[in-house]
Amino acid sequence: MALNSIFTREKRDKHFFPTYLQQAQTAQVAAKYLKELVKSDDPEERRLLSRMIKKQETTGDELLREFYFELNEAFVTPFDREDMNALAMDLDKFLDFINHSAKTILMYNPKRIDKQIKEIIDNIHEDASTMIEIFGLLDDLGKNHQQISDLCQKVTLIEHAVDDIYGDYISYLFANEKDEIELLKYKEIAQVIEDTTDRAKEVTTTVKSLIIKES
Repeated sequence: MALNSIFTREKRDKHFFPTYLQQAQTAQVAAKYLKELVKSDDPEERRLLSRMIKKQETTGDELLREFYFELNEAFVTPFDREDMNALAMDLDKFLDFINHSAKTILMYNPKRIDKQIKEIIDNIHEDASTMIEIFGLLDDLGKNHQQISDLCQKVTLIEHAVDDIYGDYISYLFANEKDEIELLKYKEIAQVIEDTTDRAKEVTTTVKSLIIKES
């Protein structure tokens, strides 16, 4: 089916797209709170921000349940149901990992938050902001497929940059961190937040697959 005709069906088909966009917006808010969390040295403020992130994660779960209900009730859908389900699941997993990152930082309570951790989290926020752009365009895939592809590539480049930051940071830790317990804390935190950018890339991989299938 041609890209320029895939979304010419009934208007009701498009009611799925606002839910995708809401999922992306929820992740972006959570990522913003995560940025604030690693900038704070106040344990109480960190706990408050973690609770705010958890609230966004709960909102994401509610959006996913709403999406499943809509998908099960729909007679026709904009594209393959399996792909639609994968997209919603990938977005939810990205949000889950943002929440997991906050929980990990609070659990380990490291003596410091290194600049590399903050830099990776800045990239997580950039991933989430880019997803808002993608899902703001997805309801007209035929018209916007090149712009969407470019935004997906941006997320891929972010993931590659984070891989480099992570690798350099782990090397730095093993060369310079003398406290073995703290080293393990920093390594685990770095792994979790690096994994979060992998989850963002999974979202855009699904989007790119969709573009290919519908072309």
